[in-house]
Amino acid sequence: MDCFEEFLEENRDKYISVITPGGNHGDTLIHMGLMKKLKEYSIEYTCLNLEELYRDNLLLGAKYLVNIGLWRMGSDHGFKLLELPAKTDLILFEGGGYMSDIWYGPTLLRQVMKRNPAPVAVGPQSYLFTKTRFHQYFEDGRPVHLFCRENYSLEHLKKKGLPSNVVSLVSPELALYLDDGDLREFIKQRDGGYELIALRNDKESALGSSAQEEIIQMCENPMISDISLQKTMSDFVSTVFNAEQVFTDRLHVAILSKILGKKVTLFGNKYHKNKGVWEYSLKDSVDYVETL
Repeated sequence: MDCFEEFLEENRDKYISVITPGGNHGDTLIHMGLMKKLKEYSIEYTCLNLEELYRDNLLLGAKYLVNIGLWRMGSDHGFKLLELPAKTDLILFEGGGYMSDIWYGPTLLRQVMKRNPAPVAVGPQSYLFTKTRFHQYFEDGRPVHLFCRENYSLEHLKKKGLPSNVVSLVSPELALYLDDGDLREFIKQRDGGYELIALRNDKESALGSSAQEEIIQMCENPMISDISLQKTMSDFVSTVFNAEQVFTDRLHVAILSKILGKKVTLFGNKYHKNKGVWEYSLKDSVDYVETL
């Protein structure tokens, strides 16, 4: 039992409001891993997916964008985004990589905490703050548990001067609670024999065009697709399942490949996320290439 499982065990009698920002298919794997554990510990919960909610409510989406803008300017002001059940005993933010200055998780955390006094936990994350005054979020004294999915993030948080009511711990990535049986419903047998090259093209990418070309040249039958952003969850899982080999800088493509027993090479990203999770959880089954 890891420390996140121990935390769930200790809080199994509480009503938990689970908050997720939504995201791509990799984030769905994280969500599935968490749901599996909540059910395993018979925990009563409500899940609020911000992306699904603002997709159906344009005003909510606009409020979220305004909140992001205010957060970027260093302001603590913002609009209420979510209505938590009155019986909430614990607020649990789903794991991932969104609690950083690269993405927008801090503004979601801040606005929820301002409007509900319940204890807070954040599932295993990769953290990186250069501008956000993260220690100020927790000055109201409530109990807070911040779980890191690798040691670099834990060391990063230790340097942020967090108050004594905050406990920081390391625990594995949530998607690693899954096994191939949990994904069986998404698998479709298709023509295989290809090497999947699934590379990101956003602000986390650290692979230049020449490096990408080298990867392509290594393959006899390359399929080039950033599958985390395309089509359905079944397409995502099946594309990895039917591949002979996988090359990726997307952490959850590598994790999915591991779960499905595929030979996979993970490349580094712009900060410590990929390297840290590989060192902590994937070393025995995933090859790693640093790119910085």
